Amino acid sequence: MLNLTTNEKIAALRAAAKSAGADAVLLMTSDPHCSEYLPDYYNALPWFSGFTGENSTLVVTQEGSALWCDGRFYVQADKQLAGTEIECMHAGSAGVPTVAEYLAAHVTNGQTLLLDGSCVPADLAHQYADVLAKNGAVLKSQDVASAIWDASGARPSLPDTPCELLTTAQTGATAAEKIAQVRAELAKAGATALAVTGLDCVGWLLNLRARDLPCTPLAVAYALVTSKDCTLFVAPGRLSDADAATLAENGVAVRGYTDLLDAVSKVDAGEVFLVDEKATNYDLYTALSAYKTVAGSDPIFALKGVKNPVELENIRECHIRDGVAVVRFEMDLEKALAEGKDLYETDIEKMLIKRRSEQEGYLEESFPAIAAWGPNAAMMHYHAEGEVNSKIEHKGFLLVDNGGQYDCGTTDITRTYPVGPLTEDERKYYTWTLQSHIDMARAVFLDYCTGFALDSFARGPLWAHKINYRCGTGHGVGFISGVHEGPQSLRPNNSVVFKPGMTITDEPGVYETDEVGIRIENELECVDLGDNQYGHWLGFAPLTVVPIDTTPVIVDELSRPQIEWLNNFHQHVYETLAPRLNDEEKAWLANKCAPIGR
Repeated sequence: MLNLTTNEKIAALRAAAKSAGADAVLLMTSDPHCSEYLPDYYNALPWFSGFTGENSTLVVTQEGSALWCDGRFYVQADKQLAGTEIECMHAGSAGVPTVAEYLAAHVTNGQTLLLDGSCVPADLAHQYADVLAKNGAVLKSQDVASAIWDASGARPSLPDTPCELLTTAQTGATAAEKIAQVRAELAKAGATALAVTGLDCVGWLLNLRARDLPCTPLAVAYALVTSKDCTLFVAPGRLSDADAATLAENGVAVRGYTDLLDAVSKVDAGEVFLVDEKATNYDLYTALSAYKTVAGSDPIFALKGVKNPVELENIRECHIRDGVAVVRFEMDLEKALAEGKDLYETDIEKMLIKRRSEQEGYLEESFPAIAAWGPNAAMMHYHAEGEVNSKIEHKGFLLVDNGGQYDCGTTDITRTYPVGPLTEDERKYYTWTLQSHIDMARAVFLDYCTGFALDSFARGPLWAHKINYRCGTGHGVGFISGVHEGPQSLRPNNSVVFKPGMTITDEPGVYETDEVGIRIENELECVDLGDNQYGHWLGFAPLTVVPIDTTPVIVDELSRPQIEWLNNFHQHVYETLAPRLNDEEKAWLANKCAPIGR
């Protein structure tokens, strides 16, 4: 069964639905934890469809099949689905029906749609159920895909890497203290209980880490907090006796990973669950609905978004280590280019990993590095691999977006390097991007400002030239966790108010299709700037300590405050990194951090 074609796999899904008395099947890129990055065990869609991109949905009816992908993956999906029966739907494009609209047209009159309710967020399942009901059709939670996938022998096993507990020297708070914080937030919301499903939320609550996901050191697990108890659900044998004892001392019991629904069914009837249907799978939401519930977001999202003083101290150390590694990588890159060596985009990731691996406490990348030369960088989520791997020519820019996971934090940094002669347009785009980056970094704002309000600080210099970037300006970063973390972000639809201790990336860019892509990214810490008669003021301090290349800059375009910020930033970078560098490295860094002026 290993050699089934895509069409044969789709036919098997169709037959399985019919055997179950149903008419259609829906699969989507999701897992029981509503994760951004999935354990391969749950990621069935690529095996069935051949499409390997993210954020997609496959619908198979008795008459046809269709797959939806977003704008990042139109070209990839068209190529990977070519020659199959699957119709490629470019989600968001004019004339393309949404998944709900497609279901309304193709599942009707007493028919049944099957989906795996453990791997579909409740809000989507409810949306689809409502659409079907209007046409006399029904939605049923039943997993028919797993049996086919399991029988193929191709399904990866559920991750079971060793788990470990972070120390309070790393996190600044015990599991017991964090559980108390969560119970206090639940009380404010009129609730007493919470099913914790997000892997990052479980990790934060119990200081639990593992290596179950690539680039994200978390464990596949759940937690259940009630007014009196807290339980961790994780596969047996993954915790050491010492860590299990530490959890017990913190009031945490341990049960098997698959025991959550059984435990929920036995919770005291008087408990009131706080439930977010966007972050809770459909099957779990159904089980929780047997109790009184209150709608609201998991309070852990907000709690972990504000780093405590111990975490911040560790994060600063993490960025120093990362800065040393990136400086040495930049020196390696310059040397290789000067010697005329042939470099390909995939070489860049290897060079970065080599230098980061030399640093104390390095675990892994925080995401697969994006190294994009020239016009490739105009694709924001471009990743070189296999045949998609351009040679770095000695002209234009090389964009490198990368990060590391350490035992003291998580990093994310982008630099755009000139690798040869630049056009006047390239220099302008770089300068305007730098202005946008600086204006965000030096922003001073009142403590009621949201990500929506702050996003415009960065866009101003680019908007002045009628240029925009079709993404947010920045995202939160986890602590030894996911590189993308909410609830805060710098984007037009974010309503979260910024608070001291939040971390955020500052990464505006210019993306001119088939021409050039430029991005400059630092990670920032939101800091308190004090009070006066007008209110409470906040600002940002840089966490990233890596120089920004000034050779492409058209200095006359910069304002005096922008030049002052850049020179101050470079002085900070040099003073912070120099004690950990040798004489040759210090001399190189001093040159890169030299002040500029008119």
